[in-house]
Amino acid sequence: MAVQNRVSSGEQRANAYAWLRQRATVAPNLLSQAAPWLRGVFDHSWAPVKALAQQLDCLPRPLWAYLLGCEGGHVWIYGGESHYAPGPATLQHQAVRNVAYVSIEDLGRQNERPLHVIAHLIDHYMGCGGAPGGDWLSEGGGAVPGWQEAGARLARLFPLGYGLDETAQANARDYFAQSLAFYCRDRRRLNVADPQIEKWLRSTLWNKAFWRTAARQEG
Repeated sequence: MAVQNRVSSGEQRANAYAWLRQRATVAPNLLSQAAPWLRGVFDHSWAPVKALAQQLDCLPRPLWAYLLGCEGGHVWIYGGESHYAPGPATLQHQAVRNVAYVSIEDLGRQNERPLHVIAHLIDHYMGCGGAPGGDWLSEGGGAVPGWQEAGARLARLFPLGYGLDETAQANARDYFAQSLAFYCRDRRRLNVADPQIEKWLRSTLWNKAFWRTAARQEG
């Protein structure tokens, strides 16, 4: 993987909205078919994308540069439940793979589910570049050697049983996803419940040296 080009050259221009402009799609007629209260929250069809970008803006810029350079990894904003579906899919007659399905209701309620679902996509791509059957970061994977070491440390945290809620305690993937969501939304709560995952996130995704190391290893 050409992580160096993805991270270093794209870091300054990459952000959540730049990624969403390329990878997000809003289901046709979504607002016209949505509940009346949602039409009061979102005044035009692209407004849910902007709302999602605001939630994701807390995530580090080098991450978006990396994801922009990867194949696959899409977002479908629609009227169903939020979930991440790895593997092939079809969106508006286009063949894609690895889709984060984001509920417009979750966006309207401003809960943690959109962040949680995007975190699954991040976990998948940082772990094995979105490859089918590969180990996700939370399972000890890593798309580059530096990330493999971080993934190995992360995989040792879930069995300790300190997940901040029932969702985080369900499995390793949900542990990472829920922890990342609350690092963005309520970092103090995360640190009280599980200081080790808070420290892990601070020393990896939110550490510029973590991204520079990955770039050097691929350079």
